Amino acid sequence: MKKSIFLAALVLVSAGCFAQKANVNKARGLADAETPDFAGARSAIAEALQNDETKDLANTWYVAGYIGYKDFYNGNLKRQIGQHLDVNQWGAAVYESLNYWNKAYELALIPTIDKKGNEKYDTRTPKNIVPKVVEYFQQQPLIIAGFTAYENNDPSTAYDMFMAHCNIPELPMMQNTPAEAAKLLCDSSYYTCLYYAGRFAYEAQRYDDAIIALLKMNTEKANANALRKEVIYANEYIYQIYMEQGDTAKAVESIKSSINLFPEEPWFMQNLINLYINSGQEDKAIEYLDLAISREPNVGQYYNSKGSILARIGRFEESFKAFEQAIAIEPNNALFLETLGFAYVDLGNKLNDDAIYYDAKEYAKAKVEIDKAYQNALPYFEKAYELEPDNYDFKRSLRSLYYRLGMNDKYEALAD
Repeated sequence: MKKSIFLAALVLVSAGCFAQKANVNKARGLADAETPDFAGARSAIAEALQNDETKDLANTWYVAGYIGYKDFYNGNLKRQIGQHLDVNQWGAAVYESLNYWNKAYELALIPTIDKKGNEKYDTRTPKNIVPKVVEYFQQQPLIIAGFTAYENNDPSTAYDMFMAHCNIPELPMMQNTPAEAAKLLCDSSYYTCLYYAGRFAYEAQRYDDAIIALLKMNTEKANANALRKEVIYANEYIYQIYMEQGDTAKAVESIKSSINLFPEEPWFMQNLINLYINSGQEDKAIEYLDLAISREPNVGQYYNSKGSILARIGRFEESFKAFEQAIAIEPNNALFLETLGFAYVDLGNKLNDDAIYYDAKEYAKAKVEIDKAYQNALPYFEKAYELEPDNYDFKRSLRSLYYRLGMNDKYEALAD
């Protein structure tokens, strides 16, 4: 009696296993049908993916991915004959199948023990998967679906699609065909997709994902094959992300690295200088301005910025020399002229503040230097206003200086 009960239980377990394997076969059959039933196929395979008897079999997961592949294949046929295609669903099917196939490959690496106690590996599953994955990469359904998602204001899904495409050459299953994987990584379009994946993640505020994608643009292989402008843009985004995250240390580390990698690109140097200026690190700002000047000695803005910093920290004589170099390069730059004028005004104001507690004799002596500073500012303000007479700020600055110097007639002549 007990033996009969045991045998009955064994039959029930076997029946359950056979039922789930039948579900796997049914799912494949529905996907392969002349008129595929993908909903039915997914429903059938879902049960097998949950069942203890079939959930750890590579073939179960292969068939789950195969359903998505057939969905992709049918979508391709629709595209070729001009029928309507739901691109979002098309991309989702490919994305789905890749996830299933990654699991199938993982399970295929786990050996089973045959009746003789020998390890047996599933070599068929990887051989079936790899050509289809390469087909995904070449046909670019994930890229098409990603762009569609982005156009529909969904940068997060766009990132998922683009990154899934970019991850294909680095999938564990692709390491069985290293030559094929290497070939996929030697195409500039691959890095264009990687760059856009980072951009989409940034726009979706998925900053950690964006950093992962964009840092891949700095590999040796990327620098050999990617478009240089996209590598540069990727590093600009990396810096901006660190700044938006408030991680100044990583931002500085990133941008200093970019200055060395892209010496011809001033954006990185300029932003590092601005970072130091805005954080009150004037000595660092001057250090990098000098480096910028050594690389691009004919950029007047570098000298003008250096002059402004030197004036701010009271090193006026050095600042005047820097301003004069900026003006020598761009003699008709009204902003440079006004900035030098303000430096002389700042010197006059400082001398005046210092003289507040002088006695009458000492003050009279200081007054000569104070007036001289204001007088030195005058020709620069006048030239700036002459170059841009419609600029109200230039006009106001000049009028204020006329008033300070007691030049009442000229002051009145500039009245609004």
